[in-house]
This record gives sequence, structure tokens and C-alpha cells, in this order.
Amino acid sequence: MSFVVKNLSFICYNETGEQKYFLIDEPKNWLQAQSYCRENHTDLVSGITHIRSDGFKERVDEFKERVKELNDKDIINQFLWIGLFREIWSWSDGKNFSFRHWDPDSFKDLASKTCAMTTSNGKWSSDICTDPKPFYCYDDKVILINESKTWDEALTYCRENHHDLVSITDRHQQRWVQERAKMADTEFVWLGMRYTCTLDLWFWVSNRLVCYNNWAQEDKMKGCDRATAMKRDGEWYEKREGDFLNFICAL
Repeated sequence: MSFVVKNLSFICYNETGEQKYFLIDEPKNWLQAQSYCRENHTDLVSGITHIRSDGFKERVDEFKERVKELNDKDIINQFLWIGLFREIWSWSDGKNFSFRHWDPDSFKDLASKTCAMTTSNGKWSSDICTDPKPFYCYDDKVILINESKTWDEALTYCRENHHDLVSITDRHQQRWVQERAKMADTEFVWLGMRYTCTLDLWFWVSNRLVCYNNWAQEDKMKGCDRATAMKRDGEWYEKREGDFLNFICAL
């Protein structure tokens, strides 16, 4: 059984107010402790600044005195939860696992329960991966190609194997493509926009209207052999078409 399901006391903190740190001597598992702190204070105590503060040390000393008074021989009751954790969960398609919605009342971080599921309240729990359940699928509209090619080579590859180099015409598409760019092997990925010297404008090779952009604030390049690349953070940059980058195709 993972240690995270053990019931321990814990320390919450407040961003504002005279008293910053609070010892909560109501044993809970880690997720329940986190939920309690977020509902009643700010969060579980987190970060080096908190851990080194006099206020935090005072709460720890207070807890030590309580343990001595109780003469508790159970070693587990001599620990406190703090906000540091190691995340072992990952999405099957490799997306960044930054958003979490675990149900603190039903989630059990057991070695035998390594697949996530939704519960009736919309939150997440876990279960044995071999248990049969209904499931959700989704159809992606873009694909990251983890091969480094020039812009022209990337365009040819997308048109021969998929549909085209990707075009981005709104914020929704931007977010979708940005998630793929985070998984690239290169710092930038090619998009389907290039520059024409003849008309002095940028255009999508898919003939979509250029009605949205996310250009970074940087000095513009000169010359005609320019195309658009997205950085992992989602911002767009001008790059020489001869640069070798990963790229994103539209399906």
C-alpha cells in the first residue's frame, strides 16, 4: 500500500492573516489533507521558504510535544503531511499531467490500481486495469511528427501521409496544437504558415484566412525564406525554412 493513503496530521498555511501556519491534528490521508487545507486555508505547507520559516518550525515543535505527551509508540503517528509529492500518473497519449481532479474520498493509490476512471460526481478515482468498464475515446485532428525536417520537407511529408501542415485560426486550435508542441524533440515545431516576399504577407498554405496569431515579441527577420514555427510554450516565431525541426500535421 502506498504511504499516501496513511492517515497523518498535517500543516496548512494561509497567504494572508496574522497567523500563517496551522497544525491540524485530525489524521487524514494526503489527498484529504490537501482538500481540507484548500477549503479552510490556502494549501498544505509548500516550498523551501515555508519549511525554513520560524512559524512552520513552531508548529512542528508543537506537534513533537503532543507526540511526547501521548507517548505514542506507533511510528506512523510521528509524521506530518506537507505539500510535496511525486506524481507517477501520466496520460496515455503523453499529454502534460498538470491538471488533477482526484476524489479524496474514493481514490486509493494502491499498487494494484494503476488505471484512472471517472466517478459519478465527475471526479477521478483508480481501479485495476483489467476490470471491464465503459470508456471514452477521442479523435485527434493533429499529429506531432518527431522527425526533424526543413519546412518544405515537412510540408511534403504532411501532404503525402496526412492532410497538410497544420493551420491555426482560433484559440481553441492554438491550445490543441500547443499541447502537441510540448512533446516535440526540438524546441520549435513547424506550422503551415510561410512568408511571401512578392505580396509582403504571411499566409497559411491550406488557404485558411489568417484571422488569429500568437507571435512572440521579438525582432522580425529579413529575407524571403521564412516560415512560422511554434515554441513549446505556444508562441510563434519566424524561422528560416532550411532549419530542421519537428512539425505538426493536420489529419
